[in-house]
Amino acid sequence: MCVLEREKKCLWREFFSFVTLREWEEYLRALPPGSIVAFDAPLLVTVEKGLRAAEKELLPWLRQRHFGVLPINLSIARKRYPALFPFWESVRRNFSLSLDFSKENRHALEVFPPLSILGFFGNTGLALYRLRRLRELGEFFRGEGSPLHIENLEECLSACLCPSPGKKDRFDAFICACTALFAGQYGKDALRTFGNGESFIVLPSRAGELS
Repeated sequence: MCVLEREKKCLWREFFSFVTLREWEEYLRALPPGSIVAFDAPLLVTVEKGLRAAEKELLPWLRQRHFGVLPINLSIARKRYPALFPFWESVRRNFSLSLDFSKENRHALEVFPPLSILGFFGNTGLALYRLRRLRELGEFFRGEGSPLHIENLEECLSACLCPSPGKKDRFDAFICACTALFAGQYGKDALRTFGNGESFIVLPSRAGELS
């Protein structure tokens, strides 16, 4: 998980991971109202078999760019990912899935990092992601063309891309956090959603690639 905070300035705070759901719940108790968390994971699944509406809508965009999608439905989750069920229950207890971003609630967004990169930086950014040129891609968050200004970006990228296993996961967590920050800063009108009112995937629409 990547934590970005925005008060007078936007700052990267830390990367960390949870081992158990109990650790996650303990973290949640300290998370203030108004927080936005972006998950690279399905947050609400109601279809028994096949694909959700979000994946069906996304497939044409993904296929054009040689990406696929893993089907997540209740049948698959029961067989392969039983830990998803208590996670989904925790999300529903602790978060609003609406895009009003009120200060009274914590908000959860479902995102897909490659699509967030496409929304931020277009096909150029997506090509760098595919080639795993992550440092070069991270530098796109610097300068006039950046959708966000992270005060300590260099420190964040150094921690994210240190030469150890898991750096792609940390970079994906960074992209998720940037998407959440973007949503809080610019609101729902700056987002594109795929899916329906029950479950949808959100991405920034800044680059216009998915208009």
